[in-house]
Amino acid sequence: MGGAEFGKLPIRIRRIVHYTLSSMEQRFWAKSVSHGIPNLFWRTLRILPEMTPAMIVMIWTYKWSTAEHRKINRKDPRLYENDT
Repeated sequence: MGGAEFGKLPIRIRRIVHYTLSSMEQRFWAKSVSHGIPNLFWRTLRILPEMTPAMIVMIWTYKWSTAEHRKINRKDPRLYENDT
């Protein structure tokens, strides 16, 4: 007798239950259309009042900074009057 094989060990563990689910039994896309898409719209509508002020400030800041950047980087035509 060279020892016990794995799976046939003399130790028995009780009161531990293992549950497994076959990969063939899982429904990966279950309720994704009927539940997921309406939930996406509901969450968007719920958070929209919180996001709107920040979005308005962000858009205004972006437009202002872009216009200011263009204004600062504009060349002065008077500096190039004597160039030939």
